[in-house]
Amino acid sequence: MHIIEKNEGKKIPCRVDGTKIILDEMLSFDLKRYQKDNEEVVNICLKNDILQMGLGDWYVANIVIPARKYNLIDSGEKDQEGNIKYERVAQSLNMGEVTLILWALPYNYSVGGAF
Repeated sequence: MHIIEKNEGKKIPCRVDGTKIILDEMLSFDLKRYQKDNEEVVNICLKNDILQMGLGDWYVANIVIPARKYNLIDSGEKDQEGNIKYERVAQSLNMGEVTLILWALPYNYSVGGAF
């Protein structure tokens, strides 16, 4: 995973477990569920002092999930002209291609979400 710190200051604690990302032990989600055929950006914000996915009062992180990639696999069948038919099979999410952009937390934010 590529990590970019956008500005100076304390950042949200985070850890990765496989394709799951856990932010401040309060918000956890599996990035493979959000991967689509186009690049996806997941915004993590504070809103009313609560850490949430989506837009809010204060950016905490942006997670850039790359577009899904596919392998073409021989289906074992042929079309009417004798050409091999292929099936598209999605590859697993490569966490090495995910980018985590971290923003400084409000000065009064402490680990665990308490202000």
